[in-house]
Amino acid sequence: MKILNATELKEWDDFTISNEPISSLGLMERAATYCFQEILKIHEGNTPFHIVVGMGNNGGDGLVIARKLVEANYRVRVSILNFSDTVSADFSTNKARLPSNIMHLIHASADFQLHKQEVIIDCIFGYGLSRKVEGEFAKIINRINSAQAQVISIDMPSGLFTNDNSENDGAIIKAQYTLTFQCMKLALLQASYYACYGKVIVIDIELSPQFSLQTDRCQCYITAKDLPQIKERDKFAHKGKFGHALLVGGGAKMRGALILAAKSALRSGAGKVSVTLPEQWVKDLNIELPEAMLAHQPITNLSPYTAIGIGPGLGTNNDAVNNLEKLLRLRKQTPLLIDADALNILSNHSQWVTFCSKAVLTPHIGEFKRLCGDFTSDEEKLDKQVQFSKEHDVFLVLKGAHTSIATPDGKLFFNSTGNTGLSTAGSGDVLSGIIVSFLGQGYSPEGACILGVYLHGLSADLALETESASSFIASDCIAYLGKAFKAIGA
Repeated sequence: MKILNATELKEWDDFTISNEPISSLGLMERAATYCFQEILKIHEGNTPFHIVVGMGNNGGDGLVIARKLVEANYRVRVSILNFSDTVSADFSTNKARLPSNIMHLIHASADFQLHKQEVIIDCIFGYGLSRKVEGEFAKIINRINSAQAQVISIDMPSGLFTNDNSENDGAIIKAQYTLTFQCMKLALLQASYYACYGKVIVIDIELSPQFSLQTDRCQCYITAKDLPQIKERDKFAHKGKFGHALLVGGGAKMRGALILAAKSALRSGAGKVSVTLPEQWVKDLNIELPEAMLAHQPITNLSPYTAIGIGPGLGTNNDAVNNLEKLLRLRKQTPLLIDADALNILSNHSQWVTFCSKAVLTPHIGEFKRLCGDFTSDEEKLDKQVQFSKEHDVFLVLKGAHTSIATPDGKLFFNSTGNTGLSTAGSGDVLSGIIVSFLGQGYSPEGACILGVYLHGLSADLALETESASSFIASDCIAYLGKAFKAIGA
């Protein structure tokens, strides 16, 4: 799913109206009707609603929603914020379709009334907002935020820009739900604004797919439709056909990290997995994961391996530093993933990044800061991620909610799966094993990253159908990988 900016979203609306048998008024009706249906999934029964609207097209959406709620016998109030001389034609048409007794024209913030128990539907500003919210509009928004009422924003929380909010110090609605139209918006993926957008639900309002196909965008939101095709397993194939992954790490105090990575690599389809472990832990490996093999050390020949992962449990002592340098110099074109301690070592030996061309780097936020430098906003963080990826010809996977993948050609992907259960030790090691497995099976680095982060998150989502996020541990993610593969048809 492509992530579009405000200009492109307007063009998509206009293209649909010009090329499909639908008017702008009809498109508003359709979009708002789908929102109404989603609102009823959130709130059933005798919920009273207060629809707060501006006088543009986002306000028009709110008027349609109000009409639908009235027709469904809900208690409805509509506050029309009459702070502008600009009124959209579709807004005026839908205003005329509403019963006049539920509409209140607000000429100043002092006229604005809030009632207890009402759910507020925020339709003040939509995706087209480009100036910070001040004055009377700001007073209304601040009063809504202070009321601690539940808020559902339509398309965008009013006051939040679609893409870059780094210099937006205006008033912004704090919504518990955001029902956004057609595609994900960049601002709705960023941690800094989570208090403003809450749970995001993308509503397909049936804009013309032709426009999306012909629009070239560097930012995408990964859904099941965007995944590379899982390779078919030929009836007469054998383990040698599905790659041989080497995982390097597992220092004396962190052997579990490497075992988690190895197990997830095998669960993700790798034909063979070899690991490096200190001799005293070989028995543990045989007990916990008899399917994995022990790699001969020191490693002087990488030709048996189709992909390498280094870092889980590696440590940062002199031996670890030397092992990383030797492996980087030895790898040549072998697909490589660098994680955990290996990233910390790389941060202190930045000259070695020249040996990392086409490698996958999977930092969490602390490792990312050591690699790329600190930042003061989510926008700057993403800029640094993309710039590092382009400059050093690497695939940079920044782990977290909506894990992002930057590619050397400037693309940026955001993951749609996963939950707070993954905020636990070892989940990053599991992700490393999954991606290394796909690299070893011959997937491109971009494809391996996309499949890896999506399936990693999906397995956690499937686990929460029966488990709790609070009790979730990394090995649960591995346990549900099979169901995740099944869910995407593999």
